[in-house]
Amino acid sequence: MATRARTVLGFVAFVGGYLLLIVWFKAVDVYHLHFATAGPLVVAYNAFRVLFAFYLFWIVYGAGAVVSRAVAGSTWRGLGILDRLALGSFAGAGVWHIVLLILGYAKAYTFPLLLALTLPVLALSFRDVAGTVLELRTWFATRRPRDAAMIVVGTIVVLSAITLLIVKGLYPGGEIDYFTHYFYYYLTVIERGDVWPNEVWYHSYYSKGAGLFFLGMILTDPLAPQLVTACFMAAAALVVHQMARRVAPGTPWPLVCVAVFLAAYIYTPTWGQFEKQHELNAALVIAIAWLSAQALAADARDCTLWLTASALTIVAAVLISTPTAIFVGTVFGMLALVLLLMRRPIQALLCVGLAAVAGLMLVSMLAINYVTTGLIDDRGLHALWRFADIEKLDRWNALANAIVLYWGRLGLQAEGVSAHGIIRFLIYSLRLDLLYPLLIAGIVIAIAAMRVRLRTGTWAGPIKTPYQTAILAAMVLVSLAIGLTAGRGEQISFFRYSSYTVAVVILLAISLGSLPVASMQTWLARVMHDRRTALIALALTLATIVVAASDRRRFFDAVLPRAWHFATGTYSLDMAYTRQVGWPNKPWGAIYPGARGAHAAAGPRTRIWSLHATSFCMLPDCRIESVDSFTLGAGWADVMFGSPEDARAALQASGHNYFLFSSELRVDDYLPRSPLFSPDNIGRYFGIRWTDGTTTLLTWLGADTAPLDQDWIATYRRAVEQSPVVQSFPYDDMKAIFARLAAMPRPWRALDLPWRVDRR
Repeated sequence: MATRARTVLGFVAFVGGYLLLIVWFKAVDVYHLHFATAGPLVVAYNAFRVLFAFYLFWIVYGAGAVVSRAVAGSTWRGLGILDRLALGSFAGAGVWHIVLLILGYAKAYTFPLLLALTLPVLALSFRDVAGTVLELRTWFATRRPRDAAMIVVGTIVVLSAITLLIVKGLYPGGEIDYFTHYFYYYLTVIERGDVWPNEVWYHSYYSKGAGLFFLGMILTDPLAPQLVTACFMAAAALVVHQMARRVAPGTPWPLVCVAVFLAAYIYTPTWGQFEKQHELNAALVIAIAWLSAQALAADARDCTLWLTASALTIVAAVLISTPTAIFVGTVFGMLALVLLLMRRPIQALLCVGLAAVAGLMLVSMLAINYVTTGLIDDRGLHALWRFADIEKLDRWNALANAIVLYWGRLGLQAEGVSAHGIIRFLIYSLRLDLLYPLLIAGIVIAIAAMRVRLRTGTWAGPIKTPYQTAILAAMVLVSLAIGLTAGRGEQISFFRYSSYTVAVVILLAISLGSLPVASMQTWLARVMHDRRTALIALALTLATIVVAASDRRRFFDAVLPRAWHFATGTYSLDMAYTRQVGWPNKPWGAIYPGARGAHAAAGPRTRIWSLHATSFCMLPDCRIESVDSFTLGAGWADVMFGSPEDARAALQASGHNYFLFSSELRVDDYLPRSPLFSPDNIGRYFGIRWTDGTTTLLTWLGADTAPLDQDWIATYRRAVEQSPVVQSFPYDDMKAIFARLAAMPRPWRALDLPWRVDRR
């Protein structure tokens, strides 16, 4: 009875704690009501955010555990604790993302419904929580004394994990694209309660599948995405450990791999932001490698569990990032061909099945894109434009954005890249600048083993993890192929997307280092198995990571101290965003002073169209919209080519009444090419609602505005003349395109554009 009572009490505390946590977030609402408050409240806020990440892990895991038990109960129960935790969390990711995408299109993103969905899953996971606690207590009670190497490496793992949590999981982060469109897309989805196409237009192709981000934001606040990523990075660290342990059991190497994996993400200028989907996708990719390798190596009875989990993880990865389908499909297609040549038809068939899952998800996502937006995808736009439903794009108000994007990407295609530049790009994409000490060591062992294989026709001994090594090698090869082809045209995007290579390269290095060497190279084996080697490799790699990261002084003097100040309550959310260190690195961080003043003058949730991409405003309920990321409304052609009076009517009809201009920021908008916003006309229609002398909030000229004087207009004219965006915009071509459209009968079916894809 006492045991039963403790169990009931533990269940009530577990589920009740979750409910109280959610109540705290909604009642206190630090983000909206205490944005500028520092001190103990911020400490409590961060503590509750960590607690939410804990609960989120079990919510995701619970769904995966239910599916796993249903598919293969006996196999599931036979797994070790770490395998169960990792497998359940990634299988659960697939389940949740499918459910959340359906709810998004059903317009069912509501707080009561999502809370109601998480409660039973959390309740079902309590048995696993209690079992995990019991197993951990038993492990600690019976653990053997660890040697110094394990203690040192374990300490570094803990320190790396805590530092990563403080820097990336808790500190409000992001960079220019997050501040200008990712964040606003997430907020728009939450405010509308659905993932149907909205005015943050191209994120309908990128981010509609980020269901757990939306779930976290609805249950807590807008800073939830980085907590979701932190959760999955913890699960990915478990996967890294388990994959390395298969290669080097009973050694410090698994913990070395985990330490390097976590440390590599602590300071990552221009990539590795936990607020975006790239790192969530990176965790899923390494999980796919682990789960599929286990499936290929398992017997028929156990294969079902691993295969199901792998398929669900692929589904989650493709929903979160559609290009992952091409990457995963190519990897498993390549492996299937190799396995067929090696006369392993069963394993080849499994690979074909996993590739088919990726392909089916890709087709499904592209079909959803086409049905909901009229465009298959905005990536590969030049090839896909012939299939575009321009009538549907126009109803969405995104037709002009799509055409401008088509034109803009012609310039990217025309840019040449030198051979040296390509090599450098590939090195950075594979994160070799951070991880080369580990990889070089693995390659040395692999060369020695391959020499024996080529000389004798057989390996010097059994290969410990053939499928795991093959999958990791295939991932590296496919990454190189994509980098050399599609990645060359959008190097920054591919560099960010390829962050999954951190774990892949680490584990490939340790897998290569496990290849059997001949007796004449036994010194290599002795070196690899010497526990001091692991410590030396860890020290060298950590030193390389510190040296390779740009602006090391900024990391130690700014990033770490500021993250610590926020974690301990010295900084408020406002101060943390203002002191944000990112790209571009400006004194105002993620809250531009002019945007702050304009927001105060216009009021909360008022749409302000900015002529600058860098006028960030991460204040609560501050809505700064900018060109390319947002649609301008149904009357885009009237705004750009019509009379000033027609343009004003179109803008007012779409709810655009406030416009921001700063004399210290570059003009990134082509609106000044329109008659209404031209330097010659702007003073006739707009007046100053607010100004700090540098930044001006414009609205329609009236009794509550001050007129634009000649000095202001001269400054504006100079900024327009110096803007490369304004000067390069194909105004005449765009005007001719929309004149042609106006003469065409509705509904519009097809539209040929005047630019050649192969122009130079």
